Amino acid sequence: MMNTNKTLRKVPQEKAVEILDRYQVDKELRASVNPDVSPVQLIDSWLEQEKYNEVVTFMCHSLPARESVWWGCLCLHSVALSQKLSNVQQQALEAAESWVRNPTEANRRISEARAQKAERDNAAGWLAQSAFWSGGSLTPVDAPASLAPPYLYSHAVAGAICLAAVLPDGNKAKENYRRMIAIGLDIADGGNGR
Repeated sequence: MMNTNKTLRKVPQEKAVEILDRYQVDKELRASVNPDVSPVQLIDSWLEQEKYNEVVTFMCHSLPARESVWWGCLCLHSVALSQKLSNVQQQALEAAESWVRNPTEANRRISEARAQKAERDNAAGWLAQSAFWSGGSLTPVDAPASLAPPYLYSHAVAGAICLAAVLPDGNKAKENYRRMIAIGLDIADGGNGR
């Protein structure tokens, strides 16, 4: 059984509900969460129940943008041999990685352009989109600013990780999810995910 560390240094919230309030959670699932449970306890419980998609979504919403996008990049690299990326997908992944290393507005806008080219039917496209959605304005440079909603990037990263875990045919989904969640837990505890 995979267990988290006792603490996750990048997740300062004491109660899991503080993170669950950041996104829409299935009503029944939300009702089943004890309001006093810690993020670590919730992750452990969901891992035991093999609710991997829920763990990924929860963790993406618990991490800061750079750490979340970096996690997604590492997840895609962990399955890259089985999932051949097209040239535009590779460029989208590289744009997301460039933004993680140097989160400038220029790199965020490059991620936007690469996400559009790669489209969003693949993990790399979603990762580039998540870098663009990490903050700043969503409108064109010369238009009035319209800021990205908080945690919008989290949805894109979660989508990218879940796509990477189940493609191409789902045969290795459980193994992929467990490996990817271990990477995310390392990042959440202050590691680099490697």
